[in-house]
Amino acid sequence: MQYTQRPDLYDLLHPEDFMAGEREFYLALAREAGGPVLELAYGTGRVGLHLARNGIEVVGLDLSAAMLGRARQVLAEEPPEVSRRVTLVEASMAHFDLGRRFGLVYVPFRAFLHLRTQEEQRACLRRVAAHLADGGRFAGNFFQPDPLLLPRYTAVRVDGATETPDGGRLVQSHWCPRSDLVEQFKHIRMRLERFDATGRLVESGLHDLELTWIYGREWRLLLEVEGFELERLEGGFLGQSVDEGNEYVWVARRRGPSPGPGSHA
Repeated sequence: MQYTQRPDLYDLLHPEDFMAGEREFYLALAREAGGPVLELAYGTGRVGLHLARNGIEVVGLDLSAAMLGRARQVLAEEPPEVSRRVTLVEASMAHFDLGRRFGLVYVPFRAFLHLRTQEEQRACLRRVAAHLADGGRFAGNFFQPDPLLLPRYTAVRVDGATETPDGGRLVQSHWCPRSDLVEQFKHIRMRLERFDATGRLVESGLHDLELTWIYGREWRLLLEVEGFELERLEGGFLGQSVDEGNEYVWVARRRGPSPGPGSHA
């Protein structure tokens, strides 16, 4: 089962404050953009909904119908003035054409790493460039690769337990049955076990997650090749240096005028 097919469990494991400073980082950029923003890999709305609650118009794009279904349920519980600020689109971040431009396009929570090949990564960057207003920014984050965690490992790693609304707990563990150090790709298999308030196991399932990884110098080159200039590269959302943090958090700008949404150059 794909990880994104269980948005209910995803939300339990990734609460709104999952990454310190993340939502505030994107909100500050959105306010500077002064207009509607585009979020790639919107998911269930952990970041985008925060922006909408603070007055920002958000277009949320995601490939997973299940995640967007959950996002619609969440929006239905919001006040109308918040929910009408969010427009949801089901599409791949490497292949979309919305016919409009944005002052900010961002891809949160390492979602860019779901693009398996450099061709897909470059296609995404071209789509971003085509949807950016002149002077607009592209922002996002992904983890700094840890050489000790990149090769295949079969030992099960327990990630911890999360309390569930019924008083039970959700236990997550994972291992890496496949990894390609040349193509920079890893397959992570996660086991999610849900226990009720009495400690009885009520659900257990395997979920697959496929990720690439990208190094800092490689990212600079990818951006440069596709016509972007890296404005900032930091080690976390709280302004850490790359040496201090364990994330790559970036802000980039398109060099020259945008080719426009309809362009596929």
